[in-house]
Amino acid sequence: MTHPMDMVLETLRKHDPSGDGTIGSDELLRLLNVLDNSGYWDKEKVDTILQTSGADVTTGRVKLEALIHSLYDETNSYGAVRAELLRVMDSPEWDDGSYAPILIRLGWHSSGTYNKDDGSGGSNGATMRHDLEASDPENGGLHHARAFLEGVKAKFPWISYADLWILAAYVALEHTGGPVIPFTGGRRDAEASQAVAPGRLPGAEHGLADGMEVDADGRLKGWENLAQHIRGVFGRMGFDDQETVALITGGHVYGRCHTESSGYAGAWVENPTRFSNEYAVDMVGDKWIAVTHDTKMPDGGPVPDEVRPAPGKRQYIDLSKYMPEEGEQEAREAPDCAAHPPGRYRCVSQWVNVREHPDVQSPIIGRVSQEQMLTLVAVKVFGTAVRGLAERGGWVSIVGSAGKQLFQREGDLDGQPLRGRYRVAAAGGALYFESKADVSANASTGRMSTNDEFCVGEVDVADGVIVGKRADPGPGQDSWVLLYSPEHGLACELVVQGYNEKPRKPIVGQTGHQMMLVSDMVLLWDPEFKKHLEVYAEDEEKLKADFGKAYRRLTELGCPWS
Repeated sequence: MTHPMDMVLETLRKHDPSGDGTIGSDELLRLLNVLDNSGYWDKEKVDTILQTSGADVTTGRVKLEALIHSLYDETNSYGAVRAELLRVMDSPEWDDGSYAPILIRLGWHSSGTYNKDDGSGGSNGATMRHDLEASDPENGGLHHARAFLEGVKAKFPWISYADLWILAAYVALEHTGGPVIPFTGGRRDAEASQAVAPGRLPGAEHGLADGMEVDADGRLKGWENLAQHIRGVFGRMGFDDQETVALITGGHVYGRCHTESSGYAGAWVENPTRFSNEYAVDMVGDKWIAVTHDTKMPDGGPVPDEVRPAPGKRQYIDLSKYMPEEGEQEAREAPDCAAHPPGRYRCVSQWVNVREHPDVQSPIIGRVSQEQMLTLVAVKVFGTAVRGLAERGGWVSIVGSAGKQLFQREGDLDGQPLRGRYRVAAAGGALYFESKADVSANASTGRMSTNDEFCVGEVDVADGVIVGKRADPGPGQDSWVLLYSPEHGLACELVVQGYNEKPRKPIVGQTGHQMMLVSDMVLLWDPEFKKHLEVYAEDEEKLKADFGKAYRRLTELGCPWS
């Protein structure tokens, strides 16, 4: 059967006025306006099509074959780019285990330069590629996001940087439980002459008085100037107070500050990789104290490293997290471990930490989100918490130390979800056996080395011992590899896409300390900002809806269809 692509290409060849098998902007525009007289097609849209089809930079013309292949090739679709972004989004290599927060920030900052008075700035142009705009101190650290996306750009060279940055931000929001924003492509990359000089993005301490003098409510002197600065920056783009609060409250639930990039340190919320209204809830309900690099805390100690700003910088930290009030946790007896046997478990909390060891103070190596399913191969009581060992490595609390149920048991140990790719995790390697009978007899025939990876096509569970039959070529092929046993622990961990393609390591945020920039705190101090902040502290769904609308508008300012 003839492909529609071939039929269209043949038609264009028959009516090719150039005679050289190419088409330019004016010709394509005339053709499209004949086929579609709605007025939708203009020169800018047509030029975008030619650019993504590989038009010659000198003549502006593209070969007919390249144009048609570009339109029909499934790899030249935003859906394919979205799939690739999702594939690489989560990684133990970055901060809290996900690139999503910094991609959301990239989308925000590449758009936040827009000026409604003259139409300059905004996402249409991706002008942060150029030194003038990239050097803005408020864009510190975003070179990591731009470099990360180069791998995606290399796979899909037809997409503009401007579209890629915004699409990546939208995918990141959706992936982390945030608003789902419809994407419209068509942004074009601009030359260096269009880059925006530093000064248009909000400054965290703009207008503050020097020093650490605070009023009776703990507000740094000059905060009113900073509030007006924030209002002015967002007003320049056309946003009112409600939209301003929505954008900051939704955006600052993600990621963390780094002293090497901005001079500030720490995350705004406990889990900076999932959407929530925790930013608003904590700002309204918790106790906050202004600190500098050398501030002494009420107990005489230094500011915790995780939220300690660089010398010369000022920020706020959550005092209620630093010094919990007495009586917050009642004494509990150790729970009954037998009520929570190994098996399939579903996360029923918004998120749960995954720690390296059963000790609830051991390093956090990842997080599990609500409704996510895990196979817990072993369960033990540690203090007043019931802890489960996940098939992918790491321990989670089934029941927290304070008695909160965090996971719901959904079924017994099942070999079906345990099939897949494994990595040997045990320091001494993993034993393998010729038959299941040899497993029972502990008569191994060999040992795989630490970090070896292999595929398991069949899993057997008996008496708490889990073995998998190796299906791919290599040591122990067609043998039964020990995955877990009470004696050896977790010998091999299931490799899960987006979680541990590379071995997990401790994430950046370990202590739970939180910070706010002074520019965040003005949302609480300014009466007009505060009334919107309090609404979002009470209603997460409204925040998600309002943030999604405002973020879409922000990222489309200055675009042809905006």
